[in-house]
Amino acid sequence: MVHAASLFRMTCLLAGLAQVSCQTAHVTTREEPSWATLSPGLSVNLDQRQVRIRCWSCLDQGYLEQVLCLPGTREHESLLVTDVPASSIHAALLLAGIEPGSPGRWQEADGRVELLPPAGDAVQVAVLYERAEGSGHVHEPVSRWIAELQTGGTFPTDTWIFGGSLLLDEEDLDGEGSRYLADHSGSVIGLVTFGDEMLGLPMVIPDAASIQEPEWVVRMEHVPPQGTMVQVLLSPGGRPQPASGREEAEGEAEH
Repeated sequence: MVHAASLFRMTCLLAGLAQVSCQTAHVTTREEPSWATLSPGLSVNLDQRQVRIRCWSCLDQGYLEQVLCLPGTREHESLLVTDVPASSIHAALLLAGIEPGSPGRWQEADGRVELLPPAGDAVQVAVLYERAEGSGHVHEPVSRWIAELQTGGTFPTDTWIFGGSLLLDEEDLDGEGSRYLADHSGSVIGLVTFGDEMLGLPMVIPDAASIQEPEWVVRMEHVPPQGTMVQVLLSPGGRPQPASGREEAEGEAEH
């Protein structure tokens, strides 16, 4: 597998996605003159450099390892699910001028854990949805949907990093299909670090409970009912903040 940062751009160009997206971006609607639809459920605002994704809430309690996943993958540990492919969202972010780098990862060596943070542009993640019975709209950072397990404290960052997932080698594909790893794993916006996320937290949170115990859960009193349609809004972010109150350097592996 290879980093998707440069190869994905070439793939988009070869497939004509970038050209099609640029042409589509000139199409406007009377209701929302700044937004252009790139594909069903996916829009871009070139003036504000924002991307909007149609999603549904899929979890109202329990531990979290994802913010956004694809159907049939990690709905049991994700706040939201979307039917928009991760690779299409990646292309929309490129169109908005947001640059990818590489996903975060972690590894054990000689009884110690090495944390390798992601690289790429910072992206702020917000949610928009209509309250039940038409009682108004909500527009807020997705961090408000996440609580610390022990104290109920608020998630400390609204900023993710555009790592850009990975590209599979041709020999790793099972027949024809996308080479973009997150299209298969479903890791669109991650909390813990699987190493295949399109968007990941600034700091690495190992996905093994033996290394770092689960620490983040759904803020049950705050999320909308399961199945609520939600728009996820991705915007250029500022300086990333630490994503965990725990030590963000090398830690010893537990045995």
